[in-house]
Amino acid sequence: MSLSTSTSKNTSPRSLKRQIHFLLVPLVLALVMVIIHLYPSLQNWLVLSEDTLLSQPWRIFTTHLVHLNTQHLWVNVAALILISILFRNYIQGRLLMNVMMISALGASLIPILLAQDYNFVGLSGVLHGIFVYVGVSLLRTQRPIGITILMIVVVKLGVDLTLAVDESFWLGAQVAYLCHVGGAVGGALAVPGLRRKPIEIVKPKE
Repeated sequence: MSLSTSTSKNTSPRSLKRQIHFLLVPLVLALVMVIIHLYPSLQNWLVLSEDTLLSQPWRIFTTHLVHLNTQHLWVNVAALILISILFRNYIQGRLLMNVMMISALGASLIPILLAQDYNFVGLSGVLHGIFVYVGVSLLRTQRPIGITILMIVVVKLGVDLTLAVDESFWLGAQVAYLCHVGGAVGGALAVPGLRRKPIEIVKPKE
């Protein structure tokens, strides 16, 4: 056995661990959402309502971990894993958690402030925030990619707006359009809040 082969075998597990480390947060979060879905009694302590907004403020964040049905759950789990893979070079670990928290805050407050709407659950608003965060972050270093990502979000929100008045055929409920908008706003605000000054966001990197 050659020395190079031995070294490769000794370091491969550590290398593999580094390669999949970015999936730790999304996989743990996916597991939590599945457990919540399997035990509906937990949802009574997680879903946001007008009566619990001030007395139990954690529901502002936890309501996004609850899903309407199994299909709703797995679509969001798949989207979370896919986004984590696609954007692993830009956002993962603690940064991903921070962006999701800010996006969740926006996804809850915008519907409440604009429409007094407390009737929403699911992770989709938070996922919009991740997309926007990555898109805005890339405007300075990889502008074409950043613009493309933001255009995708705009188109998606436009589609959501057309569906907002009708019941989604696969969801069995109306699309929470303002929740998606709020998540997107939260994702945009997370850029200067977590990493850069506002002026640095749009200024091209020299």
